Amino acid sequence: MNKKYFYILITILLVIIFYFQKDIKYNTLFIFNQTKHNIQSYINYINDKISIHFNQAHKIELLKKENQNYKDYIASIQPILYNCEKLKNFKYIKNPKIIFAQTISYAKLPDITSIYINYYEKNLTIPRGLIYNNQTAGIVIKSIKNFSLAYLNNNPKTSYTVFIGKNKIPGVLFGGEKMIIKYIPKYKIIKKGDKVITSGLDNIFYEGVNVGIVTNIFQKKLYQEVIIKPFYNPLHPSFFYVVNNH
Repeated sequence: MNKKYFYILITILLVIIFYFQKDIKYNTLFIFNQTKHNIQSYINYINDKISIHFNQAHKIELLKKENQNYKDYIASIQPILYNCEKLKNFKYIKNPKIIFAQTISYAKLPDITSIYINYYEKNLTIPRGLIYNNQTAGIVIKSIKNFSLAYLNNNPKTSYTVFIGKNKIPGVLFGGEKMIIKYIPKYKIIKKGDKVITSGLDNIFYEGVNVGIVTNIFQKKLYQEVIIKPFYNPLHPSFFYVVNNH
């Protein structure tokens, strides 16, 4: 009896399995495929996130390089911008006897009274006048390769001829911390406040470039001497005109 029920139960189970076989197989495959799809989607999500991260890191590196390039470029043009700013105050002078020049550097620090400029003259035997905004700034004394050595007004080796006052009283200016005009005829009347200009008689400058104002007068045995306050400030040498009378 027990065997009979057992066989009946087995038969029923086989019938159920046979009847629902397709559904079980379908559901099993559906669950497997769905699980596989979910896993693949998750893997793709992770890969996308990793890819985005590396792309962002790459972009960040590129931006850093670009930023550094911009910084380097800005640093490289700063001197140009600085010179352009100074050039705004530089006055144009229309004169065929002058040549534009720019300071290269000081000639020998700590001396700040001599500079190198980008002017060259092959056979420079006579000093050339150095002008800034129609004011005497110094003299060019020697050409070296493709540049020249110049002494500013506050250099004691600077010297050129001048006229004093409306009557154009002649004298010779000597540079230094105090600019002195010597060899002024004793009988000539000079007053404080008289304007000093270049005479052009030494062929260094042309006549009429502004030099300074008389501040003190000294009587010597044979001549007079005066101290002047120069118009040009030699502490910021930048751009000049070089007088070339030849």
